[in-house]
Amino acid sequence: MSDRATAWDVLPSGLLTLDGDGLILDANRTFLDWVGRSSAEVVGQLRLNLLLSVGGRIYWETHLSPLLHAEGRVDEVALELRGPGGRVPVLLSAVATPAPGGGTEVHVALSGASDRSRYERELLHARREAERAASRTRVLQEVTAALSGAAGADAVAEALLAAARSFGAAAGTCWLRDQTGTFLPRASSGETLESAGPAPASFGRGAESREGRVLVPLRGRTDVHGVLSLLPFDGAGADPVDLPVLTAVGQQAGLALDRVVLYERSAAVAHQLQQSLLSAAVPTDERFEVTTVYNPGVESLEVGGDWYDAFLVTDSVLAVVVGDVVGRGLRAAAAMGQLRSAVRALAASGIEPAEVLVGLDRFVQHVPEASFSTLAYGELDLTTGHLRYASAGHLPPLLTSADGAARLVWEGRSTPLGFALPAGRTEAVLELGPGDQLLLYTDGLVERRDRPLAAGLHELTAVAAAEGGRPASEVPGILMERLVPAGERHDDVCLLLLTWRGPAPLP
Repeated sequence: MSDRATAWDVLPSGLLTLDGDGLILDANRTFLDWVGRSSAEVVGQLRLNLLLSVGGRIYWETHLSPLLHAEGRVDEVALELRGPGGRVPVLLSAVATPAPGGGTEVHVALSGASDRSRYERELLHARREAERAASRTRVLQEVTAALSGAAGADAVAEALLAAARSFGAAAGTCWLRDQTGTFLPRASSGETLESAGPAPASFGRGAESREGRVLVPLRGRTDVHGVLSLLPFDGAGADPVDLPVLTAVGQQAGLALDRVVLYERSAAVAHQLQQSLLSAAVPTDERFEVTTVYNPGVESLEVGGDWYDAFLVTDSVLAVVVGDVVGRGLRAAAAMGQLRSAVRALAASGIEPAEVLVGLDRFVQHVPEASFSTLAYGELDLTTGHLRYASAGHLPPLLTSADGAARLVWEGRSTPLGFALPAGRTEAVLELGPGDQLLLYTDGLVERRDRPLAAGLHELTAVAAAEGGRPASEVPGILMERLVPAGERHDDVCLLLLTWRGPAPLP
């Protein structure tokens, strides 16, 4: 009996015997130590529910005690004892049996759950950290993808502000450095540019909280391009702003702005080169009028290869040309310049338009960037209206007579430059009358992604016929307005309109 009593007391589990009403009839030393009371204070004096936490007491009275009387046992129910040092988490198992003298006895075993609770808390913490890390990774991937597709500083700013809510921000403003080094507000979300306050005077290497806002430097490889200023959420339950994630986002944005700077620098050089090529003075003469329009596309920062030129080969022969170099950017602009110079040099030799194209075929063999270029070239005898014309894969010119009739000129066509067929280059002859007009243009005028090319050419012919009789200076603008609405100008458009007035000034 003594050995059994010793074992009862030294077992690591709390052991109890209760009567049917929950009064403690016996308790081992382990249980008494957990609740910090003596046997005299507990045995025969207290019911078990009085030694439980408030929540445990309610659960015992409403669930466990009725369940024991109904089913005779419960297994591994998590409860908390009220101990001298605070709450003691335990797992309770109990079985109800008939008492020797009648009634019911409840035998209770309590096992300590501190290690299990700690394990569960650590597991929950690890799970939350894993979810937080996955969320950070997802945000970084989404922002990086958005920044990689941003084709300009404004697009970078918009991509950052679009993701601001994912950073835990209620509002934000993106400041970018201009060419003078001054930080200017470029875009905002959830607040106005005026309410964002002055530009940050300084900032650190990474994201930091300052005066109720979070500053994220947009740091490139060698310079800081700007700063993202965020106003964090301050409502109940709002998560703190993740500064390491914002630092990484700022670095990605800085690299994106590095690319924008290089891209815009290259585009600026290409634009300048292109404009220098297109800005040559168009000759003026009483016998003809040349009107030109060049409208750059808005879909890309890079310039295209569309170009035009008009020059006098002799005092009585005017050359006109419109071309399109394959590709975009600085190389396309450089190839355009070389091709333009080659056309002028070949024309000066006095050869016919078809032979000019043959010479250009030889030229592009040494300038690969100009291969596959298309070109429409014509020479007008200003004394007779006799026009010799040749096309290297270019769209057909539009001939509009003085009476308003319009038709496409499909004659004189051959393959793009560099790919002449064995039959050689061909040319066509047109006889212009006073007031007749010849329109040379590039594909941006008639090509659309949502319709066949034939439909665009048909529309061009119809508009030209309907607008016949307009002053030559107005025609290119009208064609642009009717055929290429402002919201659809995604590609470069180049037009050259030649009007022959006649061999002598009109009265």
